[in-house]
Amino acid sequence: MSPGSFSGGICLSISDANANKPFERIIPSGVVTIPLRQDLGGICNAKVKKGDEVKVGQVIGESAGPEGASIHATVSGKVADVIKAYPHFSGGFVPAVLIESDGKDEWVGLEGSADPMAAIQQAGIVDFDIKPVPLVTKLNEAKSRRANAFIVNAMDIEPVLSSRSRLLSERVQEVACGIDTIKNIIGAASVYVAVDKGASQAMSAVGSACGGAATVVGLNPKYPQAVDLLLVKSILGKEVPCTEAYCVADIGALVLSVETVAAVGRAMADKKPVVDRFITITGANGTGAKNVQVRIGTPIKEVLGHCGISVEGMGKVIAGGPMMGTAIANTETPVTKELLGIFVQNEKDITKSEAAVCIKCGFCVDVCPMQLMPFLISGLSESANYTMAQGYEIFTCIECGCCAYVCPVRIPMVQWIKFGKAQILAQRSSE
Repeated sequence: MSPGSFSGGICLSISDANANKPFERIIPSGVVTIPLRQDLGGICNAKVKKGDEVKVGQVIGESAGPEGASIHATVSGKVADVIKAYPHFSGGFVPAVLIESDGKDEWVGLEGSADPMAAIQQAGIVDFDIKPVPLVTKLNEAKSRRANAFIVNAMDIEPVLSSRSRLLSERVQEVACGIDTIKNIIGAASVYVAVDKGASQAMSAVGSACGGAATVVGLNPKYPQAVDLLLVKSILGKEVPCTEAYCVADIGALVLSVETVAAVGRAMADKKPVVDRFITITGANGTGAKNVQVRIGTPIKEVLGHCGISVEGMGKVIAGGPMMGTAIANTETPVTKELLGIFVQNEKDITKSEAAVCIKCGFCVDVCPMQLMPFLISGLSESANYTMAQGYEIFTCIECGCCAYVCPVRIPMVQWIKFGKAQILAQRSSE
């Protein structure tokens, strides 16, 4: 087949050399902090108390809802505390379980279930993407809308990240098992694996492992190609209507990240829950760049230390990548299911925006992959005109940052749009 593309977006000349670096495993030796909310399914109830002995893979947080993902211990040892309010890197506070490792790394496997949906829920699997939705929720949504096309997203979200391409190369059997399981759950008629066109090793490996059951599609690394809405358009030629009310499942498709699919394969074949994240770490100017398999709950400071990256004198530590990531205030913040990568910036590389007035150049409109008018939406948010901002589809914005990247007067458009969304959601919740 001939994959298409999308209008807008940008091509960044950043090396993908990290894709050839194997994952290095990081197992923390001290105390891990495991927040009891790590996805959009809400806060889990603590299933342990201070002083309890736990093993790796033991459930320590259970969702109140039937579709929520469970949370597991990621080291063996003793529960040091269960606290009610731990700062979350995206804002606010959540409960958390602190576990002091005994260094033994003793495991307990999943109980096992003949129902794959129950097994996925027990394993704590979410879609490891921009919005970490519990996987059972996404699968039920796909089934209810009779989605018949299943796309495995092995394209890395941002230019400096390479963990998805690498995971496809190293864990291809887990991916193949996960594809088979999910295909049967939703009854998909066709399966596609979206891969960066430059990742020839990964394309060959997954093609062989799937034995013709999936079509491997090589795509140009145009940013933000890896966003679900754009991936569907590139592969299936279908466009999701540009309104808040529509999602990918409405056009008969399910898109899951390759890490999610591999986690399903691991849960089904090895009876192992989610205790690790596979992420890329990038220091200032590319120094210390590594792909790592790190236990959830490990402090980011310890991960950076493993990579030889010092935060002394650095400008920003960003959770995610340079285009869509969020700066964190404290490197004791733990790795969670929501983390897509870590990017460190030098002080001299940080852009400090001054108050600026839009010059109506139109660059942000040309580059917007969602065909919105970013200058207008951000301006409406800045002036607190939220009703009109909704009329111009503020919630369709995927916050890719392309508009701010090309803006000649450096208006922080993404920040204003995020602010506007937060204000609208606050208004809705109070009504």
